[in-house]
Amino acid sequence: MKSNLLLAVFLIITLLKSSAQSWDVPEDKKTRVSPFKFTTETAAKGQDLFKRNCTSCHGEPTKANFQPLVPPPGDPATDKFQKQTDGALFYKITTGRGLMPTFKDVLTEEDRWSVISYFRSFNKSYVQPDIEVAGSAGSQLAKLSITYDSIGNKLNVLVSDTSNKPLKGARIALFVKRYFGSLPILDPAVSNDKGIVTFQLPKDIPGDRKGSVEFIAKLSNESGDDIKKSVKLAIGIPNTKPPLTQDRAMWNVVEKAPIWLLLTYTLVVVGIWGFLIYIILQLIRIKKVSKGNLS
Repeated sequence: MKSNLLLAVFLIITLLKSSAQSWDVPEDKKTRVSPFKFTTETAAKGQDLFKRNCTSCHGEPTKANFQPLVPPPGDPATDKFQKQTDGALFYKITTGRGLMPTFKDVLTEEDRWSVISYFRSFNKSYVQPDIEVAGSAGSQLAKLSITYDSIGNKLNVLVSDTSNKPLKGARIALFVKRYFGSLPILDPAVSNDKGIVTFQLPKDIPGDRKGSVEFIAKLSNESGDDIKKSVKLAIGIPNTKPPLTQDRAMWNVVEKAPIWLLLTYTLVVVGIWGFLIYIILQLIRIKKVSKGNLS
């Protein structure tokens, strides 16, 4: 019975260790590809980044001199690394796990793809996937452009990469600029095969005194950064109400703050300084008394 118990414990430990070493990547992340072509230049850049950020654990590629950690970091030149998709490698570098830190706040998206380019330089049979399918809402290398259809009262946002190829599947949110920040006005939408997102604008959008409205299109990426593009159009309803900064209010500038607030602040500051001066005078007095007693 004791031997069976030991066997059960051994199996549990083995399963836990095996589970800890497996790293599941979401299917939609596995298919992601680089938004630029891997070249000797991108590999050289990736090599420099790898040396500065990764060799302490992974060692030098092809030498299998990585640190004996659990799970083991592994050698990027091995088949185990090379059998993974570019998207899977990018996901792991971005998110991190366990002893491996997340690099989304350390390396830019372009840097992370360059590191993968360096990995692929050790694989002579590697064929880079078609860049044209690289469109994704997470791309930091994407750019936005906005056009307005005055006939249909529609705002068209074009999402493309650095080579002006349209990106499909990019999630775009639309905002209007207001005094206290940006206000979302429509539900986010995803770009089509042509990289276009079309927003049907309401007809009663409040504008400034001249009826101008500033629209902001925003694409959020996995790095936490936002790619934005704005355009100002005179299509809103002119605002005839007095501006919020016209009267004295808590949210206004100092010159327009409520009188009671200014007086309270002034009295508090004067009281604090008066107390500090009183303490200093008392310390000087104590010092003088002490010197008189010693003499």
